[in-house]
Amino acid sequence: MEIENIEIIDGINDNNKNDIVKWTNEKGRNFLEQWAGKSLDFPLTENQIDYLKDIYSIFCENEFVGIIQKIRKEMDNVHIGRFLINPELTGRGLGKRTLIEFINLIFQDENVNSITLNVFDYNAGAKKLYEKVGFEVVNVTENPMKKYMMIMKKGEK
Repeated sequence: MEIENIEIIDGINDNNKNDIVKWTNEKGRNFLEQWAGKSLDFPLTENQIDYLKDIYSIFCENEFVGIIQKIRKEMDNVHIGRFLINPELTGRGLGKRTLIEFINLIFQDENVNSITLNVFDYNAGAKKLYEKVGFEVVNVTENPMKKYMMIMKKGEK
């Protein structure tokens, strides 16, 4: 797939929920935890996705390729997460392009000055991606697994 046109759309439809469930359940429990943390149960169901607020669908050339979520806004910071790209399409720069688009979308809000996210230590590929686009580690917790909190400040990317 040529990465030309990335489109990020607020919300998710039932077909796309079905794709998320399929990708996740085929990859297993650890994969679910990698992108969703401990908040969702394996096996994933469409019903669980309904409870996720501020979910955005990611399209590449009009094909649904994943999701990303604004988890919460606190003061002038937006915390993002639950970032998932179709496992069959990873390693092609899609995640990086999507992340850059989503960051730009969030920073269009003049009241937002930083974006934070968490990533597990064992998810080295994701951590590397976040560093590549400009996130920096600001905190490390181990409870029970090692997790990094990362931040990007407006104007530093």
